[in-house]
Amino acid sequence: MFHPLVPSVAPLLAAVTEAEPLPAGAADILNLVPLILALPLAGFVFTAFFGRRIGRFAFLVPLLLVVASWALAMVVVVAALTGGLGEHGAGITLWTWIPAGAFHVEVGLYVDQLTACLLIVVTTIGMLVHLYSVGYMAHDPGRWRFFAYLNLFMFSMLLLVLGDSWLTVFAAWELVGLSSYLLIGFWYPRRSAALAAKKAFIVNRVGDVGFALGIMLIWVSTGTLDIRASFTAIAGLDTTTVAAIALLVFCGAVGKSAQFPLHVWLPDAMEGPTPVSALIHAATMVNAGVYLVARANPIFSLVPGVMVVVAAIGIFTAILAASIAFTQTDIKRVLAYSTLSQLGYMFAALGVGAYAAAIFHLMAHGFFKGLLFLGSGSVIHAVHEEQDMNNMGGLWRKIPVTHWTMFVGTLAIAGIPPLAGFFSKDEILGESFTFGFYWVWAIGVVVAVMTAFYMWRLMGKTFYGQPSEHARGLWDRIHESTWTMTLPLVLLAIPSIGLGAALGLPFGSSTLSHWLEPVFGASETLLHPDREPFALFGIDGVLILVSVTAAAVGLVAALALFGAFGRSGARARVAAITASSGLTRFLYRGSLNKWWFDDLNHLLFIVVGGRVAAGIWWFDRVIVDGTVNGVGRLTIDAGRGLRRIQTGRVQNYALGIAIGLLVMAGSYLLIAAR
Repeated sequence: MFHPLVPSVAPLLAAVTEAEPLPAGAADILNLVPLILALPLAGFVFTAFFGRRIGRFAFLVPLLLVVASWALAMVVVVAALTGGLGEHGAGITLWTWIPAGAFHVEVGLYVDQLTACLLIVVTTIGMLVHLYSVGYMAHDPGRWRFFAYLNLFMFSMLLLVLGDSWLTVFAAWELVGLSSYLLIGFWYPRRSAALAAKKAFIVNRVGDVGFALGIMLIWVSTGTLDIRASFTAIAGLDTTTVAAIALLVFCGAVGKSAQFPLHVWLPDAMEGPTPVSALIHAATMVNAGVYLVARANPIFSLVPGVMVVVAAIGIFTAILAASIAFTQTDIKRVLAYSTLSQLGYMFAALGVGAYAAAIFHLMAHGFFKGLLFLGSGSVIHAVHEEQDMNNMGGLWRKIPVTHWTMFVGTLAIAGIPPLAGFFSKDEILGESFTFGFYWVWAIGVVVAVMTAFYMWRLMGKTFYGQPSEHARGLWDRIHESTWTMTLPLVLLAIPSIGLGAALGLPFGSSTLSHWLEPVFGASETLLHPDREPFALFGIDGVLILVSVTAAAVGLVAALALFGAFGRSGARARVAAITASSGLTRFLYRGSLNKWWFDDLNHLLFIVVGGRVAAGIWWFDRVIVDGTVNGVGRLTIDAGRGLRRIQTGRVQNYALGIAIGLLVMAGSYLLIAAR
């Protein structure tokens, strides 16, 4: 059974994958692409071997090489977005990896408009995180190891984005997981960090098994692991096979992007240094799942039922994570659950077929969430490693640069115009409504209110009101961070303000959607052939008004409770809720305890799973091994008994023969008598 829309989509996919002549100068641009990867890899190798000897200046080589990689990436990005690499991008083959008969895999790199967008986010934020880490990790004795790991992560993430075959992407996928494990557990003497790293690694492997099976199914079904060639081949498969491929690929995305039910690893990953939180768990690594689904858009667009699953998991994760962020007091954990929620927005956009909107939010979120995480690190640094927001308050007077840059980031994530988050989030909500996913739109509006509330709760508890007793005790020692930490905040605040207006106008035909038309055009035409243009004063204008109103409601409510005049009142209200009974207290306790997902996992996989494993071990030890060992023991005992009759004496053997003859004769006589 073939998908009914395959005849219409196959020519479009063929147009994407067919070879086209390269523009003049494209070959020179492509020759720069391997260097984008080679520089951070060289930084990792050099620092891993010589960093300890270099000492306090071990950060120089990794930082300079990442800056150089960023500069090369920007040259490639400009070429890709201005048509310098052709309409559908261009690739370069490095070497043949696996030449095994029909199984032929080459290591190649490919750059198109989607790759360019990810390169902007990964290299820019990666470079700024490296600079920020110079100040943040200044007194850590293992700083050389930290910068080596950062360079390894940059190489892995760039390879994932640039890889031209499913197997290359999977290898990079696993390297990203390894880098994440090393960085989360960087402070491994601390037990909580070691456990968090192990948890992240194991949970990600669950999703990676699905991704690996999906790649195997692609090979079995199409005979190729080249990404673009596989798209054309998959268009001719039956719907069941395409759906299986899409779901298995989505499993990998769920693990890496921490979507329900594999979301539990991301909040614990905050045990790593704050630059790790910004680089991996806010702006780059967790976006890998969004990128994977967006890259595989020709596959997902053939199975609308699977896309509904993607949208449902995304929007459920968005509201689930937002509800948990309401009550958290650790500043980094609030931002971690915010990341889960915003990633849910992106997957919801992918599920409704708004691919360009998802990438738009990916880019905007990368900058303002990177800003917020680095800002939280500056706050933690200022209050001497304190992370509980209840022990802060009034800090805007002491760390003004950190406050105002985080103020910008909070406005952006709350969706307040004209900052970047307003444009990207509004486009997701608008596309969901326009394409008939009214349930996604309605839940998305609720999440927008919740996002504005918990983010301004964070700002109120951290910067406004009166200082807590802990903060007053440190007041004279609280100071603004060094320039290596504040400069990245200022630089990230700039795109948090202006990126939306730069990429999101005019509505419905934005600069970004125009750039990504060659990547997503075929799929969006297939899914939404009758899409109408944007009308500012029609229904789209109403949707904008609704989203802005939602953000404003959350902002005002949070400032009323946790702003300059509401801090003590908020504490009294929270105390009243925790002391009350009924539904309100249950909801509060559920949010505070992360809806008991960690407890549920402990019950299922540790308690119940442990007992099942113990039972299987008992069966294997007692029944299986007992049977095998019993047969062996019986053989040994029988042999030991029979060995006693082997005396070596002829008279004993003669007696045995005589007895045997008598038995035979007696048996014969008995038979004859009958």
